[in-house]
Amino acid sequence: MWTPRLSATPSARGLGAGSSAADDENRDPVDTRVLAQAGRLLSRMTSLRDYQAEILAYPQAITAYDALVARASQLPPTLDHYATLLSLALDLHSGPSFLLDWRPGQREALLDTLESVLSTPAWAAVPAGEPTDPAERRRAHWARRAARQPFSSRDRSTRLRVEVVVRDPADPDTVETRLLIDGRPLVPEAFGRGPANSPEYLLDSGRLRAAAEPREVQLAEAYCTEGCCGALYVTICRDGEHVVWRDWRRPATPPSRQPPPELPEYRFNAADYDAEIARAENDHSWAWPARSTARLIAAGLRERPDLLTRWDARPGWVGTDFTDPDATVLSFTYWPGLAAGQRDKDGPWLQFIWSLPEDGTPPEDRAAAALRRLATADPKTYAEVRGGSREYAEALGFPWPEGGSR
Repeated sequence: MWTPRLSATPSARGLGAGSSAADDENRDPVDTRVLAQAGRLLSRMTSLRDYQAEILAYPQAITAYDALVARASQLPPTLDHYATLLSLALDLHSGPSFLLDWRPGQREALLDTLESVLSTPAWAAVPAGEPTDPAERRRAHWARRAARQPFSSRDRSTRLRVEVVVRDPADPDTVETRLLIDGRPLVPEAFGRGPANSPEYLLDSGRLRAAAEPREVQLAEAYCTEGCCGALYVTICRDGEHVVWRDWRRPATPPSRQPPPELPEYRFNAADYDAEIARAENDHSWAWPARSTARLIAAGLRERPDLLTRWDARPGWVGTDFTDPDATVLSFTYWPGLAAGQRDKDGPWLQFIWSLPEDGTPPEDRAAAALRRLATADPKTYAEVRGGSREYAEALGFPWPEGGSR
């Protein structure tokens, strides 16, 4: 069950010590190890993996940001330090930290400073390298993709801005579709119990497109699932020359918290709205190869659902392995009789996972090869059983995975 986070969290206490050291004007030279640790803690406090970003409950957050950014240039230009500063910039630009009680222009000044630091030749050269370690190489590639994101779009004047944000691969988290209205991040302000939904869910599906027929869309779900702590919904419809977001739904406020203000009806110029959604849907610059492969496979299955149904299989999700982001993963459920329209809802079923490790080929080629294999060979012969039950597996003639609990 969701409970409000207190400011005296371990992260906050650790950051308090780190930022005090970073802000000590009499410390010369600055202890870069303490400064780096303060930066890492500050970045982790912006994560929504623990339902509510700790940064919003930390009373010294602004002081910590000021102290850290003022001394950022004293950090050695390493990949770890680059990733920390870039992560802070991404959150200041469009994450929960945007919502802190900044003085006018204060947040923007911090972003300007971070941009100046990361743009110097020594720092700009950091993500250009090609580390031999796979995890570090993945991190360098992420830094190259995200390097300009928190800085290049700050002056855009459209009322709605849609940005896909990928966090530092060293601290795995969800890939979220951040929705900025009048520059402010909607989901952490209106919901705060989990990140915005993925681009595959909101953009690839066309869910954010506006039509004359109103459509309710889930924008975000609590990290613990909707069934536990709820989700944020809005109804999107076209009204003449405008697109309207209205009829919001979100969970009730716990008794221990002040109820948030009612969400207003948002009206957008229809032409501007359509252009922004189209831009976001076609901007895949955030995606790494395995994620691009997954997106292309998912698109192929939407166009040809028979690729799985012919094998009595129903698609589940297509994405990347959380523990190995370079592996593309396809899940499906085997229901005997599905292809013939005679599925026994009470009969045995099994969930399968097909993992495609990175092999260096372009995402378009990998996805095409995967779809061809689905068209010609039963995926149950090369995917692995991951769900259902031991009894169902025995009844259907499949081995139950070692260590399986059911």
